[in-house]
Amino acid sequence: MKQGMKFSAKWILGATLIATMLAGCANDGGANQGENQSGQASQDGNAETSAEQTNYNLYAPAMTTPINLDGPITQEVMKQSGIHWDKVEIGNGGDLSQQINLKLAAGTFPDAIILPSDSLVWSRLINEKKLLPLDDYFNDPEHYPNLAKIDKRIIDYWRASDGHIYFVPSAYEPVIENPSAWQGNAQGLWIQSTLLKKAGMTNEDLRTIEGLEKYLNAIKGYKDDQGRSIIPLSLGGENFAGLEIVMSMFGVRSTDNGFNEQPDGTVIPDYKLPGFKQAFQWLNHLNLDGLLDPETAFQKKDLFKEKVNNLRFGAMLFGGWDNPNVTTLKNHGIPEAITYNELEKKGFPDGWFYPTELPTVKDVKPAQYANYNPFGTNGAGISAKIKNPDRIMKGIDWMQTDEAFILMEYGPESMGAYKMENGAAAETYDVFRGPKFWGGDNGGMASVTQYGFWWWKNLASVGSSHIKTVESPWPAYNAMLYEAEEINHKQGTFGLTPKEARIKPVIGGTVEKYGPVQSDIRLKYYAKMLLAKNDKDFDTAYDQFLNEMKVRGHDEETIAEFNKEYQAYSDTPAGKITVDIKKTLPRNVYSDKPAIIGELTDGE
Repeated sequence: MKQGMKFSAKWILGATLIATMLAGCANDGGANQGENQSGQASQDGNAETSAEQTNYNLYAPAMTTPINLDGPITQEVMKQSGIHWDKVEIGNGGDLSQQINLKLAAGTFPDAIILPSDSLVWSRLINEKKLLPLDDYFNDPEHYPNLAKIDKRIIDYWRASDGHIYFVPSAYEPVIENPSAWQGNAQGLWIQSTLLKKAGMTNEDLRTIEGLEKYLNAIKGYKDDQGRSIIPLSLGGENFAGLEIVMSMFGVRSTDNGFNEQPDGTVIPDYKLPGFKQAFQWLNHLNLDGLLDPETAFQKKDLFKEKVNNLRFGAMLFGGWDNPNVTTLKNHGIPEAITYNELEKKGFPDGWFYPTELPTVKDVKPAQYANYNPFGTNGAGISAKIKNPDRIMKGIDWMQTDEAFILMEYGPESMGAYKMENGAAAETYDVFRGPKFWGGDNGGMASVTQYGFWWWKNLASVGSSHIKTVESPWPAYNAMLYEAEEINHKQGTFGLTPKEARIKPVIGGTVEKYGPVQSDIRLKYYAKMLLAKNDKDFDTAYDQFLNEMKVRGHDEETIAEFNKEYQAYSDTPAGKITVDIKKTLPRNVYSDKPAIIGELTDGE
């Protein structure tokens, strides 16, 4: 189980994240402790450095799972890395800014700190000169070969405004152009196979928006086994969860903050594009024709899932993850673990949902909505006052290796959670899912506390995509999610997270101030437009929406501020990053036997 803490890069990160911080003066408690223990400290990082100087303290305020420093896996990680941690302090589950503020006010800034890589707290620590610039360690292949191998685009992505990089990213993509063929993007159009067949249609008939409408009209009068009317189309769970897919069909990117770059290099919000209005007009007409679930405007997710699992829908434009296939397997007495290959031979059960390509709108290129982020999830920063930084960076360099990843994921081979087969790590299921690992109390968290596996990858590690492992065949219901992402690759709706979605709001600026107001306005008028009784009512609701965004949402100010930040970002190294995905690494989706993943096959 490849796990780690993940944090999104949404444009609203919380109005009080930095603004409520008090100015704090800090000393380096960990460094002083090291100096008291070892006396005159050597700064050269040579092997002669005394053992005491490998003793550091670590702070991870975003994590609430404690670590037992006496745990066997933790002990082995410390031994192999050469870093001995005297103390590891975790967070309390509260606001990061408050936790950091207390730490600084107490004058106990640690030797090393783990934070979400996109956290604005980094800026505070950099401005107060609490962190050591780490640039040289990424440019010294002789002494830090693994840090030097990190793609320079990843380093550039995390550079601070002063041009330096202050943390080592973790869980980054080792080879940006060759990521895993599974990034978790299952968004798109999903169809109930039984109803499509009953309507006498095929996937090819759904390739255009007119074809999709024909299918929806064909199944409009159908009843389920309990005599309930089939709902032709759903937009997923609460708060218009599938709207981004609809907008994509009309050429509008509406994920994250919804800004879209224009040919002149400026950006405008989604609702300023003609495709936005056209998309809502289409949804409104579907609703008026009885083809769309009207409760999509106000339903809660549990109501949506109830309807999904009762096969009430003929099609869904949504995120893919809440599809009913697991329930369908159970209802037909088919084991959940059945592979795609086995199920295909057996025959897919009635009610099976599968993804298919988005229908096209004439003269419109679908917009991207499935994003690829190769840049990492956490960062490890080092105190500016740390004694012998080379020693700790040498350990972090080792933690970038495949050997280190496997140790942190599975523990030493002697613990029996894996064994090496043809150069790949093969999980021993009964052990790895047993009490010493993920089968422990509280879903494995107690085991993390006691033994120390997995936790250390939050400090430093590569992503898992190029770690050679033996993967069991995927169950059939997960194969559908995989297919959905492959379709997104094929139809061009998958790609590097756009620049517009990577911009952070200015603390105290208009985007941060009025973002929540604009979100409220959106939800209110989305419902009004979707449920409008006729075209005149729709136009009235749409005009009111634009006026509300202007007057209450101050969108002229937010658009101007965002454009200023966007242009500045575009001129930075991070703003110039491009990625051309040449080949994805295959996963073991369609076979019945375990297979090695994490490498390109012959001829690829």
